Order: sequence, then structure tokens, then C-alpha cells
Amino acid sequence: MSFLKKSILLNQIILLNFFYYIFKIFVKRDLGCVLGVTEIAKMIYHYGHLFKNSRTVCLDSNKFYDLDYSFSIVKGEGRLGFLIYAMKRVFYGPILFAYLSCKYDVFIYFWSTGFLLDREYEFKFLKKKNKKIVTIFVGDDVRSPKKMREKLSQLDYDGFLDYVGFANPYYLSDDYDNKKKTVAALSDEYSDLCFSRVIDQASYLISNQYFWPYPYDANNFSWNDEKFKEKKIKILHAPSHPFVKGTPLVRAAIKKLELLGYNFEYIELIDKDNSEVLRELRSSHIVLNQFYAFTGGVLGIESMANHCAVLMSADPDIETGLPQDAKGAWMITRYWEVYDNLKYLLDNPEEIKRYADAGYDFALNHYTYEKASEYLHKVFKENGIEI
Repeated sequence: MSFLKKSILLNQIILLNFFYYIFKIFVKRDLGCVLGVTEIAKMIYHYGHLFKNSRTVCLDSNKFYDLDYSFSIVKGEGRLGFLIYAMKRVFYGPILFAYLSCKYDVFIYFWSTGFLLDREYEFKFLKKKNKKIVTIFVGDDVRSPKKMREKLSQLDYDGFLDYVGFANPYYLSDDYDNKKKTVAALSDEYSDLCFSRVIDQASYLISNQYFWPYPYDANNFSWNDEKFKEKKIKILHAPSHPFVKGTPLVRAAIKKLELLGYNFEYIELIDKDNSEVLRELRSSHIVLNQFYAFTGGVLGIESMANHCAVLMSADPDIETGLPQDAKGAWMITRYWEVYDNLKYLLDNPEEIKRYADAGYDFALNHYTYEKASEYLHKVFKENGIEI
């Protein structure tokens, strides 16, 4: 850790301990939990609806979403805006952490960040106060490229790692991998409960890992039979990262089908707000999601909830944490099958609606707030965590 970071951390530690004992005099303990602090795919926002008396904290916002939290810091525009945000992050983080650690006993962490610059100090602080720590890892926060390569080699399967590594060699470096070892080690040592994906997020975690669900508000589910009466098929691809999601494979398939004379509308959304993606989903017939991963990701659930036929590489035979009735909810499509499977659906349009119907029912049965909450509370209780 650099001298500057050490100095900032020291100031954060002083602020935390000073305000903790101040708040301890005036703040009354309450039931509930704290969820934070980095927003990935609306996870903090959605999980905040699953636990009563929860407090959501977003200190690292996501540019794709405009959401409300119990406590948050908004990143400003330009250098001055970022500087103001960084100053708030440095001082507001430990003071807020002091207040919340006086009031609540359960802290649920998304991603590999925290209120302070040093997550180990933060975890030690919570354990000394007899607090419960839950870590929920959602992707590159814990995924080890080396461990992932081992899994892919065993499966004889190509992955996105090399492509990302070509663009940024640091991603495949020992230094990057060692950081993932540290993240995993801290979770193993201090967490009372850990959620991750054993295959899709291959890591150095040795503790028991539970599969985490992506919850979706049932009020936002949209069944639309009318769109399937249209003659022109609308195909949507909305990758958060083109290399990782397989966009070159999608473009190749689309181009070949166009040259063969197939008549369809293709929409590609890159680096767009989630609200725009959701608008397009409601009128889409087919969604080309991602073709290297073994789980469906956020877009997969959103697409099924919006009555679309989904093509993606998520496979319950490989990532066994997926509900086993997932087979048939989407068309399992590996990276070499994008063209063939898309062509099959265009040649058999009745299959498009069949997959859309099955996917909608699957999402409704497993990923509503009610279903996700029921599963999570069961796992929490089994691990001695009451909220």
C-alpha cells in the first residue's frame, strides 16, 4: 500500500473509532441489516427489498442505473466532480460505517470493496463487535483467471479470458491473481456466510459457497403474446462488455443470416442505460445474451421476465447451483452454436414463443423478490444469521 493510501487509511481508522464511541452513546440498536457498498447490476438495490429493515449503501454507483438507496454518494462530472466525490468517499465512508455498526448486527457485502480502504481492518472491526458478515461475490471481484483456466481446461471449453488478456495483459498477471487470492482469503477468514458461483466465478475460496439468485420485482414482469403475432422478428443483443459476452460471434451470425436473406430486425445496445435496454426487451422476440459464461447474468433474467426467447451458454449441468428445472427455460447456446441456434429459431418461429413462455415461467418460479427472499432467509437461518 502506498504512503498516500496508508495516510488516508489511518485517518479513516481514527474517524471510525472516534465516531463509533460517539454514536454508541446515542444510537439505538435495531433489527435488520446493512447492504453495500459497490453497485453491480442493481444487486444492492434489489436485495434491499428482500430483508426487512435493511439499509442500502451505495458508495460506488453504476453509470447504467439511477436508483435510490438509504445512503449514497453520487459521482460528479469531470475532474472536479471526481475530486469532490473522492473526498466524500474518504470521510463519509468511515463515519457512516461507525453509525451503522452501532445500529445493526448483519453486514452484507457485494463486490470486494468496503467502507474503508482496507477491507481486512473493516472485517476485523466488525468481528470484534460480534457482527455477522456475509460476502456476496458477483464476478471479477473474486474470479481468478488462473483458476478459471483450470476449469475451462477440464471442460475442454474456450473462455473470454484470453480475449480480455489480449486487451489488458494485467488481467492475466500474477499480481492480479494474487489480489483475488487476498479477496478470497479475507472472506474465508471473516465471513459467516459466502455466496458465489463455483464454476463461473472459479476462485481461491475454500469455504462453503452458496449460489446467489438475481431477484427481479414481479411487478416488472411483462407477458406479451401480441408481439409474437408480428411477422418480423426482433433480435436484441445488449452486452455490458463485447469481448466477455461474445459480441463478435453474434455479429458474425447476424451478418451470415442477413446474407442468406433472412428478414429480421437486429438491435445492438452497448454502453446504454438499463432503462433503455428494458424498453427494447418488452418488444423483442429473441435475446442473444452471453456465450462464454455458465450462468445467465442479469440480462438473462430480465429477458425471461420480459417474455423473450433467450439464447445463452448458461448450463445447469455445469453450474449445478442453477435450478435444475432450468433446462428448457432458455436455449443453451455455446460460443460455437450462435449461428446454428439462431437460424433454427428463425426457421421455426413457433419455438421462439415456446422458449419465451418457458423462460417467463422459470423466472417467475425462482427469481421474484418473494422466491429469492424465501431462499436467502432459509440459507441465512441454516448458518445462524437471523435478520
